[in-house]
Amino acid sequence: MKRVFSAIVLMLFVSAGFAQDKVVKAEIYGFIRNYFTYDSRNCVQSNEGLFNMLPNDIKPGATPGEDLNAIPSVRFLSMTTRFGLNVSGPEIWGAKSTAKIESDFCGASSGTAFNLRIRQAYAKLAWEKSDLLVGQAWHPMSGDLMPEVFSLATGAPFNPFNRSPQVRYNYSPIKALTFTASALYQYQYGSVGLDGKTSNTYSRNALVPELFVGMTAKGKHLSGGFGVNGSTIAPRIVANDKRVNERLTSYSAMVFGSLKVDELSVRAKATYGQNTSHMQQPTGFGIVSVSENGINTYESMQLGSAWITMMYGKKLRYGFFAGWLQNFGSADKNFVSAPIVRNNTGLDQAYRFSPIVTYKEKNMTIGLEYEHTAAAYGTYQPNGTVTDTHWVANNRVCVMVKYDF
Repeated sequence: MKRVFSAIVLMLFVSAGFAQDKVVKAEIYGFIRNYFTYDSRNCVQSNEGLFNMLPNDIKPGATPGEDLNAIPSVRFLSMTTRFGLNVSGPEIWGAKSTAKIESDFCGASSGTAFNLRIRQAYAKLAWEKSDLLVGQAWHPMSGDLMPEVFSLATGAPFNPFNRSPQVRYNYSPIKALTFTASALYQYQYGSVGLDGKTSNTYSRNALVPELFVGMTAKGKHLSGGFGVNGSTIAPRIVANDKRVNERLTSYSAMVFGSLKVDELSVRAKATYGQNTSHMQQPTGFGIVSVSENGINTYESMQLGSAWITMMYGKKLRYGFFAGWLQNFGSADKNFVSAPIVRNNTGLDQAYRFSPIVTYKEKNMTIGLEYEHTAAAYGTYQPNGTVTDTHWVANNRVCVMVKYDF
């Protein structure tokens, strides 16, 4: 706790020093945020249960018909409290220079909850028609358009969720049109491996960065865009005490749009993903062949997802989130064993419907959100699709109290 207090004091002194400098200026921003949540059953969650994704499948107990995952729980936490610095600096190489560092108390994993972590940390140079960003920021598949919800998961797993170290270049030939190219490496959000656990090791061992290209068009009321993404992992580099060169390259794509008219806001996105497990989605890959010398060949699992949010109002805002996802299995080959999937093994499809209402008075915002999230689980077929499904559902009630500064 002393280290946290010292870090905050240091940031305040640094910002005070920046404020006295005529060239470099820094502005502190953030909020104190408290969440109270109730869940009707056990779910795939992180961040002490605040980051809620999908309900877990039925877990039979000793008593016939008993489901050990049908256990309700509550929590009341302020660990998502956030603070950051927006820095503006001198002109460098003819470009306006800015930077951002942003942190909260969620930790880098479930075992480090309540610890400081870096959410974003980057420097940016902006010319008249282009800009260059270097550092950790939102993945374009996630951040180019996000749903208007206040729950911590921000629409995941229906919306990809990922922040990564990257080099991003934006070019705008005209004000309303932007082309984007990014090279990214995994850090906090890693791909699933052969052991079923997630790690950035598989991306590091593959050497090549994840690549994204996209386009965004912005109008007065309508905006939209699309993007494609390619990522490569090395599931193994050693097998049977020998070096192996195993690689799996996966591709993803998205299309999105938004409408803003007076107090009405509508946003929507559709995503096709191969092995987007590093984006908090319930997908992965599998082994499709094993050679005589023990070398594996892999194929990605495919996932389709879509969501829409509609919100109305200014001071009092209300609306809903609706999301859906579907496991499409392998592209064209059968797996030799069950595929390796992040968290939700045996998942066929899922949906969420979530009414939302928020009220804002100056710096204070109070919100109430109800999430009904249902998932269909069953038996894997050789091609990775799922049959003989049954549904399970979680009902979450979330109350938020936030004070912005």
